[in-house]
Amino acid sequence: VIRHVTGDGPAVQVRLPKTLIGEIDPDLYELIPGFLKRKRDEAQAISAAADRGDFETIARLAHRIKGEGGSYGMPRVSEIGAGLEKAAKHEDRTAVRTLAVELTGLLDSAQSDLSRALVQ
Repeated sequence: VIRHVTGDGPAVQVRLPKTLIGEIDPDLYELIPGFLKRKRDEAQAISAAADRGDFETIARLAHRIKGEGGSYGMPRVSEIGAGLEKAAKHEDRTAVRTLAVELTGLLDSAQSDLSRALVQ
């Protein structure tokens, strides 16, 4: 997918990964690497909380992930956040762990794709 991200300067052509299929506010584009790192950290915290059986923490973090994914134009991140929230409600450790691994992989893939896009 090719999007033109405009700011104060000329439009920049960037190949966005398939994980970034929504509209991205140009003002947020520079914030995406930090967002990806925070969400990876939260995915790790969710895995640790699953090990402890701390479903309250999982639900809180999952709710944040669900909301912020859409704000950053990453609907799949939001979908995983919703799944994590549901799994926490049902105290399903297996689903939580599976979704946390999926989220980490998705975020790593998006980071890698963004890094390559910015170099091109």
